[in-house]
Amino acid sequence: MDIQQAVDQFNNALNHCDNLVAVHRGHGGVNRGRRYQEVSIDRAVIVLAVAAWQAAVQDLTTALLDTARPTGPTPIDIARYNALTGFARKAISDFATPNAENTQRLMISAGFDPKPLWTYTIAGGQGRPRTTWTPHMVSVRLNEWLKIRHALAHGHEELPVNQALYSVRNAGVTSNPTLVLKDAEACIAFLNRLVSLTSAGLAAHLGVTIVYPRG
Repeated sequence: MDIQQAVDQFNNALNHCDNLVAVHRGHGGVNRGRRYQEVSIDRAVIVLAVAAWQAAVQDLTTALLDTARPTGPTPIDIARYNALTGFARKAISDFATPNAENTQRLMISAGFDPKPLWTYTIAGGQGRPRTTWTPHMVSVRLNEWLKIRHALAHGHEELPVNQALYSVRNAGVTSNPTLVLKDAEACIAFLNRLVSLTSAGLAAHLGVTIVYPRG
């Protein structure tokens, strides 16, 4: 596994999320009103997007270990390497809840801390100032999406009330928030940015060059 393969596989997984968004937009034609089938599509997008993020973290961590593997003909170096990285490889296979803390812990076990890279600036829109997202803010938002994914996957009747959801963030909903297409698109965009930042930083750390499929 190398970093390019990891980001390519993440991109392939997100393509299915993009396809579901396209299905949502095309479903129902000119019909108006709330179409409950589309809510199921939005739910599926978020579950798939978080699954793609989890796989990307595992793949990037594996790429980190594989890139550092000795290539020389000395079996003792390879044996020593395998012994030193055994714990990290076990942690990769056991990785099940890709929240901020677990993600950072996993990658640190392989010798790389991704969290300092999680910062970026976005336009405010509609006359609002630009916003710089700090690693702490990104971690909070990632954990919010994980809580939503958990509720969706476990069939909870109500979603958690948190700022990741449009109805909470923009409409002030305080109970039983709804899930809309904007949420599905926001989840895709957020996790894509997170993989982009993490993979770029990891590539720089290893001294390799990658082409990120989504720009």
